[in-house]
Amino acid sequence: MAPVWDSARVTNGHILVVGKSGTGKTYTLRKILKQMLPQAKSNLRVHIFDVHGDIDIQGSSSVKFSESTPYGFNPLWVNPDPDFGGVRKRIQSLLATLNRTSRQLGTKQESCLRNILMDLYAANGFLDGQPKTWVLQDGIQRRYPKKNPTMEDAYRFANFKLRAMYIGANTAAVSKLEEVNKKSAALYSKQRQALRQGNTASGDDALKADIEKLKTECVARYQDYIDSIASGMEFDDLMKYDSRDVLKSVVERLENLNAVGIFKSQRPPFDEGSAIWRYDIKALSMDEKKLFVAFRLEEIFYNALERGSTSDIRDVIVLDEAHNFFTDDEDNITNTLAKEARKFGISMICASQAPTHFSDDFLTNVGSKVILGLDQFYWDQSIRKLRIDGDLLEAITPQKTLALQLNNKGETRSEFRLVLLTPDG
Repeated sequence: MAPVWDSARVTNGHILVVGKSGTGKTYTLRKILKQMLPQAKSNLRVHIFDVHGDIDIQGSSSVKFSESTPYGFNPLWVNPDPDFGGVRKRIQSLLATLNRTSRQLGTKQESCLRNILMDLYAANGFLDGQPKTWVLQDGIQRRYPKKNPTMEDAYRFANFKLRAMYIGANTAAVSKLEEVNKKSAALYSKQRQALRQGNTASGDDALKADIEKLKTECVARYQDYIDSIASGMEFDDLMKYDSRDVLKSVVERLENLNAVGIFKSQRPPFDEGSAIWRYDIKALSMDEKKLFVAFRLEEIFYNALERGSTSDIRDVIVLDEAHNFFTDDEDNITNTLAKEARKFGISMICASQAPTHFSDDFLTNVGSKVILGLDQFYWDQSIRKLRIDGDLLEAITPQKTLALQLNNKGETRSEFRLVLLTPDG
């Protein structure tokens, strides 16, 4: 393959590699990257999303993602760029990705979550429509350093608002009520322990005194809130989250997202000096893999948009079992990359067991197609979908020959041809 593929000749750098199990997809991916790296500029970055944990390439920087590792990506990180970043775009991107990769939010849920996130950003000093606030070092003196909110912050914030809605109070009253509950729980635990030890003492007097003091303060905060009502709009501030049932469902959704374990604030320790970054996502469930890949691809694409158009390949995305990450939605990030990524220096290498797993729209936007050998079940569909000669498809001998189609610039029609593999592949 090495002598025939040239990134400067093909219409785009996208490559589709299809073949049933045992035909050498992983080996072929390694060979493609081995050829591609010397052709590329020094600033090339290869992103391998390894779903099976078997695409380990020498010299790559590898990070494992699982519930037990502390690394992840923060989907609430705000791009400070005035043109490409901001609070509104970050929220809209998050909502869109969630709807495409998991159970779709209802209209009321989506509106509620948008308001929750908008208020969360504001509470952290990020204001919609004010680019000067989108940076961490905004010149404002704070007790604690400014930081981007996390998915855990979103869950806690929404849960806090839910409690406020239940008791009809403001955040100060709810906060004090939480302190009362924590102290009371601690006292109850001490009392039970004392009883188990045969001690009939009533418990910790100092702790009791703290609880009584907190109760008084809680009542005072609630009274302050009631006394502060002047316009009648104070309660409406909570009602923008629609209702307790809607807000409760959003809290549950955020709790589940936070529990996934991929939305963590600690960035993965990839080696910046390595051209190949390998994302080992074997331990994640399929739904978690879809979320992880979607959010990471969104970030790669938007970084490329901000970088601007280029004729050089700057990012190569390798997706094994790629059909799992494509949908019929044309706005799905994988479909967007297939259609628009070329001019921003992004190449996609997608591997799967059959071309029938992909849409016609995607297949027409792939510059190179490699067929390593298909199960007979897919032959008839593949002949129609790829317009490949049936005799050629039948002539493929796994690990000895393959079918190759290169859509070179200036050519109006590109045919598949049989390629004999050399002993070294």
